[in-house]
Amino acid sequence: MANNTAQGKTLEKKGFKLPISGNALVLLIALVLVTAIFSALNPNYFTYGNFINILVSSTLIGLTAIGMTFLIMTGGSDLSAGSVAAFGGVFIAWGLKNTSMNWVLLALIVLAASSVAGIINGLMVTRLNIVPFIATLVSQSLWRGCAYLLCDGRPIAISDAGLKSLGNGMVFGSVPYPVIMTILLFAVFAFVLSSTKFGRSIFAIGGNAEAARLAGINSNRIKIICYVMTSVFAAMAGIILASRMFSGQPAASPNLHFDAITACNLAGVSMVGGVGSIPSVALGVILVQAFNSGLNMAGVSQYWQYVARAALLFGSLAIDFYRQRNRQKKLLADSMKNL
Repeated sequence: MANNTAQGKTLEKKGFKLPISGNALVLLIALVLVTAIFSALNPNYFTYGNFINILVSSTLIGLTAIGMTFLIMTGGSDLSAGSVAAFGGVFIAWGLKNTSMNWVLLALIVLAASSVAGIINGLMVTRLNIVPFIATLVSQSLWRGCAYLLCDGRPIAISDAGLKSLGNGMVFGSVPYPVIMTILLFAVFAFVLSSTKFGRSIFAIGGNAEAARLAGINSNRIKIICYVMTSVFAAMAGIILASRMFSGQPAASPNLHFDAITACNLAGVSMVGGVGSIPSVALGVILVQAFNSGLNMAGVSQYWQYVARAALLFGSLAIDFYRQRNRQKKLLADSMKNL
């Protein structure tokens, strides 16, 4: 009898653990609700073709969100991602039109240029001590302006078959290339964040920057790397978008950073740093794109879509505030027990 009581107490203490995190479960439930609501508003929403379109469109937000996750977890943010993406798409279209270079070489040049953009952001934040919001707002204007200057404000058509296939080709005739590439990158960087020294440094810097410094972690170098990652992933998204649209558009991706930050927030990546999960971010990305696509298919006015997206971001920030407050209460309670 005593043994049964002891086992009962042990089970009660351990509790029941779900096979996925509570946050991931909430995101899955939200995704089901979004799908049900927009399917009721437009039957074409619940179709295989639309689900594929959502996945392909999610790659743009998803790629940017990978870098944004690492960056936000260090306590940073980047408002220039959309402009870097637009510049990347315009540059590769301009290069194909005005040079004899292969699109692959041009893509590598774009990625190199975007890494410079990330370094500039990182140096402004770490060396000049400019607030990330202001530093990346400067870059947002800079790279958007460069995109417009490069094409003189007009879209540049893309005729290269190889580049077109990047955004529109499929594996086995059913799975788009961008989706495969994004899934692979999510898997790689989920491993990097959870199982490498670099990933542990991200958690340490976001959790307590001073403690990380005392532990010998070069916080400034890590932050600069995260800004570079965000810019490079944004440029990759810009190249894919250009290949899908068959043109480089200087006005493309105006809300890319907005959607990426919202996806990260919904996925539990804390805006104060130190908390985050790449698999949850993947769900957050799909949820944001499903929501955006649903608004379009439901015939919601573009003006009201801005309001709806703002409400979604506000909701994610409110949830983040609630999570952060609960974490602080738990830490305080744990510290009191140890007194």
